[in-house]
Amino acid sequence: MRIERNAGPTLTGVELDVGDELLFTLADGQTRHIAVRSAWANPSEFGQTPEGGPEGVIRYRIRADLEIDGHLVQLVRTIPSRESFRSPPCFLGLRVWLDAVDDIFGFLAENHGQCRPKRKVRLALWDARRRICPTLLHPWCPLPAGGLRVRDCYRGEDTWLGPYDGSECHGGLDINHPAGTPLWTPLRIDEHEMFARVAGGENNNRWRGLHHWPDGSTWVLQSHHIIRLLIPEDEPIAAGTHYAEAAGVLSGAHEHSHFVFRIREGDEEVMLDPWLLFWQMYEDRRLTEAD
Repeated sequence: MRIERNAGPTLTGVELDVGDELLFTLADGQTRHIAVRSAWANPSEFGQTPEGGPEGVIRYRIRADLEIDGHLVQLVRTIPSRESFRSPPCFLGLRVWLDAVDDIFGFLAENHGQCRPKRKVRLALWDARRRICPTLLHPWCPLPAGGLRVRDCYRGEDTWLGPYDGSECHGGLDINHPAGTPLWTPLRIDEHEMFARVAGGENNNRWRGLHHWPDGSTWVLQSHHIIRLLIPEDEPIAAGTHYAEAAGVLSGAHEHSHFVFRIREGDEEVMLDPWLLFWQMYEDRRLTEAD
């Protein structure tokens, strides 16, 4: 299958099968031809999960072999590891993030949040000369000094797609912080709601906010384990607003927030690693803070 996409004002999420070709046009009009040659995942380490949990998969590797304008590019990540929080690599004017491959679900179940790609491999791409979006991103929560650390993702496994309990693929990014920690809107939120409430019979308090871009795409941001929503649901929220108190409902072994990121374009919705948002937040702090 041949797919055509243009680098827009925000990053692009795309799902491809082996043999598919993506024609991705950069902001200057150059087109990169990207073909998927192979994609796979396999467990790299078995053992007892963190803090005395059950035996299971504790690390695995994902890989996608791409051909970009005739150049072979191998994208490889070990999950969970420091590679979960590295800068998205650049190739020929593109930033490309290997988000997921379907083979993960040959050994991990999708029982801890939606996260499985609809095709063999899921990528995030954008023009390397651009940001992931045209606006500065406010921190979603207090950003840990020095960057995110795997050990602070719940029990040390709950990065995006991490092997929760050694058997389930984690459909979000957990960041540990105390109950009552403030959450701020990373950008303007046009619509928002608490789509699950303990008071309504659910097992958690889950918030969803939408930002509509001028090109017709929508970013969907979610935060779970909320104690209290501070902004009425019928009001839009300005960027950088303290909208919730976090990390205090069904937080388990460690008080934490669970973050989810999706992109909607037309009838399609693509899930992506929330780390990409946090990476841009760290970049924005680095670029705007005085020496």
